[in-house]
Amino acid sequence: MNRTKSYVCTLDPKSTSDMEKLAEIRKTVSTSNKVLSYTYAPRLRVTVRGRRPIEKSVFYNRITGKTAYTGYTSGGGIVGGLANASSLDVYIHEVR
Repeated sequence: MNRTKSYVCTLDPKSTSDMEKLAEIRKTVSTSNKVLSYTYAPRLRVTVRGRRPIEKSVFYNRITGKTAYTGYTSGGGIVGGLANASSLDVYIHEVR
């Protein structure tokens, strides 16, 4: 299921083969950016987003006075960063 045109794959951060695949993706993009530096083509950027938080943080709603658990920040990022993610989504964007 492609979420966007930029979506590449979903990886497991605990798997060594998946982390090697991520390093290979980054190296490939870096190499292609070196080739693209001689042209006017847009550069590429690898973005990694954490999904499915392992531990959630307590959130207190001042208006209702209730507490709840949340795994994401108000900006959409995962609480605790990539270290708290149980899966990683990899995207390759064009940078103009």
